[in-house]
Amino acid sequence: MNSFGWGRASERETLGFGMPWENIGSTSTGNLPHEEAWILLSLGLAKKYVEFVCGDAPPGSKLDIMWHDHELGSYPSLGVWFEYDPPWDYLNSCERALEVFDDAVSWHELKEHFEEQAFRDKEEEDDDTDET
Repeated sequence: MNSFGWGRASERETLGFGMPWENIGSTSTGNLPHEEAWILLSLGLAKKYVEFVCGDAPPGSKLDIMWHDHELGSYPSLGVWFEYDPPWDYLNSCERALEVFDDAVSWHELKEHFEEQAFRDKEEEDDDTDET
């Protein structure tokens, strides 16, 4: 698992325990493979918002970050795992909440601020190393 607690490709199957899932979408920020941590952070924030707006997933289902295998690689998105019939009302509510959240967030500004802060932290770390 990475520092965000979400599994990589080899752990994908264990997240859903073989249950079917429905993709509800993704955030419109970041490029794989270089910005995987940023993308997972944005999906984690989106997941929290969707859970806040839509509530807990119905019994036998779970809202989570899922990985999709593609011929050009793998990519994450938000989805709902379910044991039985797809919870369509919940899925539709989650899709709409994710869409509203993604449209409302200025991912570019957040990412720019994060990168500036990381650069400052690196400079301070380098300065501390030079002084010793």
